[in-house]
Amino acid sequence: MYLLLIPSIVFLMLACKKPKNNLYSFDPRILTENEIILSEIGDEITYIPLDNSIPLGPIFNIEFINNAIFFSSKDIGILEYDRYGRLIRKIGSIGRGPEQYIYSPAFTVDDKNKNIYVLDLGGKIKVYTEPGKFKRNILLKEYGDMIDAIKFHDSKLFVTYALQFGNSKYKWIVFDTLGRVVAIKKRMIPMFSANSGGREAIYSFENKISYFNSYTDTVFSIRPDLFEEPSFIICPGEHRIPKSNLSLEQVLNWNYLQINTVFETNHFFVIQYYYNKPAILIFDKRNKVNFLKYLEYDGKTGDLLSGIENDLDGGPWFIPECYFSEMGREYMVGLQYPYQIKAYLVSDESKKLTPKYREKKKEVVKLADSLKETDNPVLMIVRLKK
Repeated sequence: MYLLLIPSIVFLMLACKKPKNNLYSFDPRILTENEIILSEIGDEITYIPLDNSIPLGPIFNIEFINNAIFFSSKDIGILEYDRYGRLIRKIGSIGRGPEQYIYSPAFTVDDKNKNIYVLDLGGKIKVYTEPGKFKRNILLKEYGDMIDAIKFHDSKLFVTYALQFGNSKYKWIVFDTLGRVVAIKKRMIPMFSANSGGREAIYSFENKISYFNSYTDTVFSIRPDLFEEPSFIICPGEHRIPKSNLSLEQVLNWNYLQINTVFETNHFFVIQYYYNKPAILIFDKRNKVNFLKYLEYDGKTGDLLSGIENDLDGGPWFIPECYFSEMGREYMVGLQYPYQIKAYLVSDESKKLTPKYREKKKEVVKLADSLKETDNPVLMIVRLKK
């Protein structure tokens, strides 16, 4: 299988210069701004205010499973909410006890029985039942403890490894629900050491798992038969994070591509990234068109101050963070804080915008009026067009 992939990878790298193949080639150096508005990709938007029984910090890794919403909040841990934003329960707790986790941003949920798998420090995955009770540990230290991300899909647990730390031997390993190895993929690139970290992404789409590492040039997908195939490529060049240790000056004057979010829908690739400035890229698979929006952000807080224009109901701008599908429809999920919603609705930009569904604007204003600036975030769920 490895020998079969080598010609494909060489071909893909050449395709960045001459993209004549069917795979999408992402090169931020040649992109120009070409904005898209929300009504071009979606036909309905729903707001879910998260209740305030637990004040939340930054939110990571949102997962929609059946009628529940799971996510991890900084310094709080993993929480489960219903589709109305009401807190159902806290899953486990932060701490150093045998049934606690120290680290929780990386987690995944079994969509069949709702068991929650939490990647903790030290090459360990903690498993909890949906009622929030500790079930068991899955110990992975013998395979290396530098794990990038985990994802549950098709009754299997997919684990990807950081390539830049600890002499990682593997790209990914697939486990069953008890932690027994189903398949292993060894790394194909030479060992190296880097201190910049980078960002990694793993997502499911249709019947495949796809993953990305900052130091590789290809986003790969793993099929149900566990064969790996290229999904799209990120062009190599001086804009990529080098496979070496960075100096303090290089870190402070960061000018490398940093990908924060990657996911896929039936019609789009969505990439949120930073290269000289933050941006959202939406690539239309059907028409082979790049839509690019450069984002403004607060240099002190790091908060984004702009996004995709919401001309559906005239509400706040939208930044897609993740994706899910159910009952034959697809959805993108974003996140807004109450102070951002309130500030936008009284801005000149909002007043000039004529929404497609004018009657919905009143509902957004009513929602904003019901919120305090210090309330918990509001989820924005955009239903995609068929």
